Amino acid sequence: MKNLEKKQGSREIKVYILASPHPQFDEILDFPPEGVQYIVKRVKTAYHGWFTENKIRLHNFLLSFLPIPRMARIKTDADIIHSTRGIIQLAPEKPWIVDLESGSIFTSFNYKAMRNPLVKRIIISALTSDKCKKILPQSEAARKDLEFALGKDYEKIKEKVEVLYLAMRPCEKKRINRKDKKVIISFIGWGFYPKGGQDLIRAYEILTKKYKDLELRIKSDVPEGYKALNLPGLKIIQGHLSRDELFDKMYLSTDIFVLPTHSDHYGVVFLEAMSAGLPIIGTRSFTVPELIEDGKNGFLIDTKYSWENYFTNRGDLDTDKFVKDVTKEHPEIIKQLVDKISILIESKKLREKMGKESKRIIDSGKLSIKERNKKLRKIYDDILNSAEMQ
Repeated sequence: MKNLEKKQGSREIKVYILASPHPQFDEILDFPPEGVQYIVKRVKTAYHGWFTENKIRLHNFLLSFLPIPRMARIKTDADIIHSTRGIIQLAPEKPWIVDLESGSIFTSFNYKAMRNPLVKRIIISALTSDKCKKILPQSEAARKDLEFALGKDYEKIKEKVEVLYLAMRPCEKKRINRKDKKVIISFIGWGFYPKGGQDLIRAYEILTKKYKDLELRIKSDVPEGYKALNLPGLKIIQGHLSRDELFDKMYLSTDIFVLPTHSDHYGVVFLEAMSAGLPIIGTRSFTVPELIEDGKNGFLIDTKYSWENYFTNRGDLDTDKFVKDVTKEHPEIIKQLVDKISILIESKKLREKMGKESKRIIDSGKLSIKERNKKLRKIYDDILNSAEMQ
């Protein structure tokens, strides 16, 4: 046992990792746990946009008559396979772990397919195999969703389940010292309606009649009807921004970050805004309440439109009703946004206090690289230690 303890944290570990181009994987690959060498296989799909959406549609279409969860068969000389976003391993030669953002990620968010007997058998067989060592939901909300998606079969794998939060690197750039007296609000979200952009714009419209020197910066696919409102201080940011440009324009030179989302499983933009020291406002939707400590580093908005509230009695996600409901404007949400944003507009001291707490959570708290790497290194070590003792 002493020899094993001595090895832990000091030996070199090779980990084969499957990763998409989503920024969340940059935070893993750029800052691996000490002593871990990642052998990277980039899954060639963008997280957003036409290509990914159509790949998911194709997968869902095939799932209607073929038992095909997300699968891969990897041959590698690495010590461990780290599979991401619900890709199960078929007949692996090495121990493997898998992370997931929701319970239905194994079937491209198709909950109905998760109940197909053959699909479910493939998934459960992979997750209960001796080679599968850990199942890592990215939040407690994701863990609960996994339990919901698997039903009674969750009992078969629950001992392997451990929540491992996404993390964000500390922002090393300083906040931009503006000389104006504006209060600038920022919003980033592809998918204007599911992200609550319509409610924020209407709230901002009300706020401009109450306060002077406001600005709202939006980076999103804003519909022409909202652009035509010509609200004072509304700036729509277009085009690709590098990471430095994104932080300079949308975080480090703004005062409040708002994303009243109904559709995010996580919301990496929240982590980015927190790393830049911003107070944040979001909805009580899926993982968001685990990122925002209401009244400490921001405010939470009540909503009944979060996608996880749209399951039918059959256990299917009623996507048609969800899309119909979220594309409306929601007076009760608009009012809450006006109330919470007003509090922050009127108190620079509170903005700074909440912003410092946001930054602390990223720099040294539960969403820090340090905390994530400590847990991930232990998971890798435990896997290898277990193999050595067998």
